Amino acid sequence: MTTQTPPQWRIAVDRACKRSGICTAQAPRYFTVDDKLRTRPVAELVDPDGELIEVVEACPAEAISVTDQSTGRPVVPNEE
Repeated sequence: MTTQTPPQWRIAVDRACKRSGICTAQAPRYFTVDDKLRTRPVAELVDPDGELIEVVEACPAEAISVTDQSTGRPVVPNEE
């Protein structure tokens, strides 16, 4: 009998972050500010959540990426 692992998403904040504070204000359970004043994910892997997608889409610097842990594919496509 095989057990299927529930899907998880990987969160990353890149250097493009402008520290607007939108993510930490809207989703403090997912984002925090470290001792060097950089925005960081609270946890690298999280359960899928629509709130997280909204925060990623609201990031003015487009510095947050969320990928499916099992496939490596972006959960929220970049709009170009």
